[in-house]
Amino acid sequence: MLRERPSRLTAPALIAVVLWAWFLGPRIRYIFAAVLIVGTVAAFMTNGRYALRRIVGVVPILIAVSFVVFSLMAVLPGDPAINILGPSATPDAVEQVRTELGLDEPFFNRYGDWLGDLVMGDLGTSVQRRQPVAEGIGQSITPSLQLMVYSVILASLLAFPLGVYAAYKQGRRPDRVINTVMLGFFAVPNFVIAVNLVLFFAIGGLSVFGTRLGLKVLPGAGYVEFGENPVEHFKRMLLPSLSLALGQSAVFMRLLRSDMIGTLRLPFIDLARSKGLSTNRILWHHALRPSMFTLLTVMGFSIGALIGGALITEVIFTLPGIGSFMFESISRRDYISVQGGTLVIATLYVMILVMVDFLYLALDPRLRTTGGGLGGGNG
Repeated sequence: MLRERPSRLTAPALIAVVLWAWFLGPRIRYIFAAVLIVGTVAAFMTNGRYALRRIVGVVPILIAVSFVVFSLMAVLPGDPAINILGPSATPDAVEQVRTELGLDEPFFNRYGDWLGDLVMGDLGTSVQRRQPVAEGIGQSITPSLQLMVYSVILASLLAFPLGVYAAYKQGRRPDRVINTVMLGFFAVPNFVIAVNLVLFFAIGGLSVFGTRLGLKVLPGAGYVEFGENPVEHFKRMLLPSLSLALGQSAVFMRLLRSDMIGTLRLPFIDLARSKGLSTNRILWHHALRPSMFTLLTVMGFSIGALIGGALITEVIFTLPGIGSFMFESISRRDYISVQGGTLVIATLYVMILVMVDFLYLALDPRLRTTGGGLGGGNG
């Protein structure tokens, strides 16, 4: 039964991991390991050969990513030690930093040492912050992941009902209105939406002919941990999450609408109508799931992009996320922190795409025997 319906095991396990991460706050690598284990077990339950091929295929990708990241940091103009200390640094101080960074060793020796430490979870020590890079990233990545999750949830809550309704009303006025509004959200940059949300919901808006257009109902900046005050946490995360979600919801809605239109023309939908099933049941129970696969692919790419792409949003709302961490590291010329942060973001991106691939197996019964998915091919 579990092999036929892996979601019965996968969904509770993922919910348990989320609750564990939210309330107990374990180290970020433990959270990723738990999510990867749950996804892998679910994938092996459905199509073990395909899951194994995908996992094995990720290893060279991650090694290649680590090599590219390390190489890019190594070929930056100038001496990294001087870039860190500044042009007025003494030769002794520059030599000391070069020794700490291992810059006096051959390139492949440095890469091998760094890769070995990386496997053990050591991303090096920040010269500027005087703390392990993994610790700094672990502290900053939680707000970014929360922002990412909340944004995708809000985007989905907007996109799914609007996409289904627009497909059902294809070519009519509701469809045109929804498409026009969502296209407007997509065309406006996230930071412009963010500034306007702060203006109209945090500062109080504008006064037009003596009438105040806007409210002071939400804080416009700052971050509160979930465990410290859940209500205040969600209040402070709502505006930044919404600023990212509106543009994403436009993409999700249009993709879902397009696939739903195609699905509603298939013979099994006509069969469902002939049986007298209600419109809501046909739309949400029969047509939605087979229309979600393109959307899932794009959601995977979107989630990965949000991890490293919310820099301006985090700065506007003063969130201590990975974007702010990277911005501060670049400003300080913190070579080791930039290198570690870039690698973590790239690794998360790859892992999320693999998890989306495994989600395909759980949703589409055809892939449980053919082994298709984002990677394609037969197993």
